[in-house]
Amino acid sequence: MPKRTSDIGPKMELPVEKKGVGTMENSVFYHPAHPATGGLWDTWLYLHEGKYYLYYLARTGDQFDNISMATSSDGVNWEERGPFLQKSDEVTWMGTGSIWKSPISPFEGQYQMNYSEWTGPRQTIFFADSNDLVHWRRLGKRFEFVQDDRWYAPLGRWDCIWTLPRPGGGLYGYWTATPKPETAGRFGFGQSLDGLKWEALPPPRVEGVGDGEVGAIEKIGDHFFMMFGWGGRMVTLTAEKADGPFRASIKNQVLLGGHTYFSRFFPTPDGLLVNHHSIARDGSVYMGLLKQALVDQEGVLRLYWWKGNDLLKSQRSGAFIPVPDRSTETVLMLENKFDILNGLVLEGSLLLPSTANTAQRGVYIEYETDRGMAVLFDSQGRAEIHLADERGSISKLELTADRELSYQNPAQFRLVLQHSLVEFYLDDVLIECFSLPSLATGRIGLIRGDNPHSIMNLLAWN
Repeated sequence: MPKRTSDIGPKMELPVEKKGVGTMENSVFYHPAHPATGGLWDTWLYLHEGKYYLYYLARTGDQFDNISMATSSDGVNWEERGPFLQKSDEVTWMGTGSIWKSPISPFEGQYQMNYSEWTGPRQTIFFADSNDLVHWRRLGKRFEFVQDDRWYAPLGRWDCIWTLPRPGGGLYGYWTATPKPETAGRFGFGQSLDGLKWEALPPPRVEGVGDGEVGAIEKIGDHFFMMFGWGGRMVTLTAEKADGPFRASIKNQVLLGGHTYFSRFFPTPDGLLVNHHSIARDGSVYMGLLKQALVDQEGVLRLYWWKGNDLLKSQRSGAFIPVPDRSTETVLMLENKFDILNGLVLEGSLLLPSTANTAQRGVYIEYETDRGMAVLFDSQGRAEIHLADERGSISKLELTADRELSYQNPAQFRLVLQHSLVEFYLDDVLIECFSLPSLATGRIGLIRGDNPHSIMNLLAWN
């Protein structure tokens, strides 16, 4: 059962190569290609001995019917391995999960994974184990985890445990659930000593959001940070204790608000990363680039460019892009036409407007003749993403993003683009991920406001 839908437009006609399981995907945004996998949705990752294991909920028909995987040596280039768990006939649809290492010395599988199945009117949680992160064994109904109707609706959501170490041993778990209204909770909470037999506890009190879905939670410093899916966006909840109460973050509350969903934390020896999926407007779903998660001195969580993604540039030859000397055009179209199907990374310097009354500046991405999407910044680095034309006429405001921090001036911007998916960064801070209404044409323009030198030093990898 999909949890969020995008604005669906006409089906884009992308060239399809003959690919299958075991094929290395060398594109910017990973997308499974084998028919046995189908389309991906929620993603989660595990890193072991330098190898990245990507798992994702997928479907070959109307319902999510399998969990598939891909592997990578660098977190950028992925080899599809295909399904390893598939729904049985009596199951209506499967749900997402996560992976953790067994908190005790296991008799068999040292890695454990949870997933849900919806059978009849009820969704419940099941488990599988593995010793190599590739071959997984279902553990069956013996470890089925069902709703505790003291605090949770018996036929409500019950999906996707994310774990944290529990003081004294075992694990705490947080999952998507339907707490009874009198609890003032928005998600499930419980504990397990062995990672397989779970005890539900009263849900933590939550303030500032409605019903939603648990993406992931981590303890960063002295506080707990949860990425929570609410209203089709991923928002940040914080707490001082594992059992709450949780409150919506005051600053940078919406962590991802574009055509994306279900961000998850990804702990690595080099720092905490975040993964999520990105949704094109034709309904195709891809994994977004991995991002670094950082919390500042005010306790605000933001996403940043992950240095591992620089591999996207080193695999391609960079080129300086000349800026035409035509100062009168509102949207100055570059003379280059870029190869969008194989992906583009465009970097440059952006001089932010000097005052609140100065015209916004930014980048224009064409998706049809004389139609494009403009990413515009004001003097405070607040972004507006508009549908526009080459004359700079705005037809629709699609998204806004204010990461609520100060940038250098000029700031360094980075645009990542493949087919219709876009990621935009300013001084390495993720501004937003979004999808164009249709396939990009490969033409890029500059919107320089009243200063012909406000966007300079362009460098592209294509």
